[in-house]
Amino acid sequence: MEIRHLQHFIALAEVGQFTAAARKMNIVQSGLSVTIKELELELGAQLVNRTTRAVSLTSAGELFLEHARSSLATLNDGIQAVRSQDGVVRGRLHLGILQSIAPYVDLPVLLQKFRTKYPEVEFAVRSLNTDVIPAQVHAGYVDLSFHAVMGNEKWAGLKVIPFKQDPLVAICSCKQELARLRSITLDLLAGEKFVDLTPERGLRKLLDGVFIDHNLKRESLYQVSDVYMMLQFVAAGLGVAIIPSELTRYWAHPEQLHALRVTTSGAPLPKWRIVIVTRAQRRNLPGKTTVDRFLETLADMKVP
Repeated sequence: MEIRHLQHFIALAEVGQFTAAARKMNIVQSGLSVTIKELELELGAQLVNRTTRAVSLTSAGELFLEHARSSLATLNDGIQAVRSQDGVVRGRLHLGILQSIAPYVDLPVLLQKFRTKYPEVEFAVRSLNTDVIPAQVHAGYVDLSFHAVMGNEKWAGLKVIPFKQDPLVAICSCKQELARLRSITLDLLAGEKFVDLTPERGLRKLLDGVFIDHNLKRESLYQVSDVYMMLQFVAAGLGVAIIPSELTRYWAHPEQLHALRVTTSGAPLPKWRIVIVTRAQRRNLPGKTTVDRFLETLADMKVP
């Protein structure tokens, strides 16, 4: 098996067509077909379902794709570490971010500092949902990502670095009666109309778990996919919400929102926890990786 086998297979999986994938790899279509057949023969399994218009991965193909990406990513780390020995840092850094990362790090300033310091590094940023982050990092599609965790999650082959913790607070419109209070019990809060995120979002999953753990139900009157739209709904008096405290501070119109401490009769509310997820690095490789350098740039920005 050669590196080109992995590269061609990944290109085909991402593009979904032999013609387009061959063009992307700058080879003829027949050459790509031969490469895939050689790979399938060596693995003893069919990797793609072929049709006249497109291809799709088999279950074996899906499994192999994850390992192929991870293998190329590890190889790339080694190549770039060696090439950087001349003092010029090269390589790539594909970064994953959360929609609600802004209160915890000045991302534009961070990226500008990194790009200024390492202009030869290929850089890309994409916003990701929490569900896909571990798989994207493990597969090498993303080199490093901020990630919200609900518990003490661990993933084989991944390194989890603590970043921020933020207490949860209830928020309401400053025009509501609740705005006269400084704190509220979770039991009383459960009787209010809620503005929630959609079920797949990390914060929504965390809150659903809180109410289940306390044997409480709430009416989720509005469900939105965007954090700042949720804050707009609450500011307009359409309902209440529970959010990380820093989001209230970061809100563009803080005078419209009132935060309340939430008390419980049992276990206190969990904190909103953000970690950084990256692949576990092979420490026998010489030099620093682009991930190492990004983490150093991030550490330099932290307030002591």
